[in-house]
Amino acid sequence: MPNLYDDDLSELQSLHFIQESDSAKHLLAYGVRALQTAAYIETTRDPIMTMLSIGVEKMLKLGLGLNHVSENRTWLPVKVLKNEYRHNIVMMEGLLREVIRDNVGKATHRYWVNEAIAAVENDPVWPLLVAALNRYGQEGRFYYLDALAENPQREESPQVFWEAAEHVVLENEPELEALFHRMIADYTLSDEFYRRLNERMAESLQRYWDLVAMAGVQGVFGDRGKAWGHDFNNVGRQIIGD
Repeated sequence: MPNLYDDDLSELQSLHFIQESDSAKHLLAYGVRALQTAAYIETTRDPIMTMLSIGVEKMLKLGLGLNHVSENRTWLPVKVLKNEYRHNIVMMEGLLREVIRDNVGKATHRYWVNEAIAAVENDPVWPLLVAALNRYGQEGRFYYLDALAENPQREESPQVFWEAAEHVVLENEPELEALFHRMIADYTLSDEFYRRLNERMAESLQRYWDLVAMAGVQGVFGDRGKAWGHDFNNVGRQIIGD
């Protein structure tokens, strides 16, 4: 099968790219869906953070990889992925957003990319959510296992990071904060409160996912990235629940 794009990726690399992209988007989709529908976050936080931390890491590496292909015709070298990026979601998120900003001039319609960038950068919850997923993905997923082995981690638990993001939601959503105070007096409102809180957290994740897909569609990541952007947030009905 001939290479349809102006780069040096082999047919096998192209296949691996598709497989990795499918993995990333389905981890994101299942994670967002689970977060939106979670009745009790205390019992679902770990599976949600597992799916989202891995899905976000894969998405970031795919975006950075596509940018490298666009500039150098080749995929990111393993020494960059393994030694520089590792599992540092905070660093990679900042790098990818910088790539999008710096290359917005390549966009077919830069207005839409700028709108998506502004939506992410005006979201006060997103940085805290990134920090929580970063904490979980790098080391925090073994927080209690390490403590059990009497080798406690120095940083706070992922739960503390997640709750910091929830606190920012309440600080910036007056109606949700008011519902929280009503719930304290009437716990029958707890299902509604946590549903709306979790939906707001999911919105932040979806907003960044939309930015990356939009940047791809608009050509920010080169020709290969255009087809990828169209496909990257296209998931099946078994996930989205339609």
